[in-house]
Amino acid sequence: MSAVANLDQLACAVQSVVASGPAAGCRAIDLRVLRGIDLRLLPDRGLDLGAAWFRGVPLAWISPAGETAPLAGVPRGEDWLRAFGGGLVTTCGLRNVGAPSEGHGLHGEASHQRARDVRVEREGEGAAAVLRVRGRFAEAGALGDLHLEVRRTITTRTGAGVVELADVTTNRGSAEQAAPLLYHVNLGAPLWAAGAELELDARRTLPRDADAAVIARAWRQAPAFAPGEPERVLEHDVAPGPDGWARAVVRHPDVGIEVELAWDAATLPRLHQWVHAGAGVLGLEPANCSVLGRAADRAAGRLPVLAPGERRHTALRISARPL
Repeated sequence: MSAVANLDQLACAVQSVVASGPAAGCRAIDLRVLRGIDLRLLPDRGLDLGAAWFRGVPLAWISPAGETAPLAGVPRGEDWLRAFGGGLVTTCGLRNVGAPSEGHGLHGEASHQRARDVRVEREGEGAAAVLRVRGRFAEAGALGDLHLEVRRTITTRTGAGVVELADVTTNRGSAEQAAPLLYHVNLGAPLWAAGAELELDARRTLPRDADAAVIARAWRQAPAFAPGEPERVLEHDVAPGPDGWARAVVRHPDVGIEVELAWDAATLPRLHQWVHAGAGVLGLEPANCSVLGRAADRAAGRLPVLAPGERRHTALRISARPL
């Protein structure tokens, strides 16, 4: 590690409270690292990943809603969309993913939980300075039947454009719980714009509906921005590598960088692709479930569940590098 008077010159974590706007009163943690990915974390949104930059280039798509406070009360129907700010990673679950189902709203409540026990750690690892942020959030009821807890660790480091996210989800309640999970990784302009390409080893691709079928053979190319176009969703059966991790790469020659998303395919065996030319966004979504809602997964015999005391490890890694 370089000799410096203060390690903040190489890697710093700035904790703050938002002063104004839709996120007023919410906590934020800004991580900045030399020659790495700079990242904004949102503790009051399930410790999700907000805006991100690599060498001055924004990576994450930010929605018109922008950074907002969590919704008050339990999100129902499509309430989730009113506070979907985009960001690098939005967590969907913990009891429903996709369409509203069985009394649960679109994409569940995970991103509206305020994290507890949030702490920042900084240490040296060889020539690098490493920043880690840890915290936990839960969906829990008063009498013990419902208690799903997520313990999250986010890591970034100097000298490498890499962000790692690792979750441990535990059913601490007394009853079995449906536990679908999806990581909504959102990429936007200038990285995802006309001229960009998506590369992944898809053994099979299934469009969700007739709108998605339009791009069933053209999903690799970023469409031109087209206001009014509908969203399109496909599911790819992605072959994992020898290490058991699956990968997808987005590159834009004119921007001069590429971004790789890798995820542990053992616990996240499904990948959904969300393309919305009307919003200029690409969503890459590793998951353990469909996006049709828990009733559809239950009927298909594919609803993920956690028994009392059962624990699940999930992980993904986002890497950025020059072309």
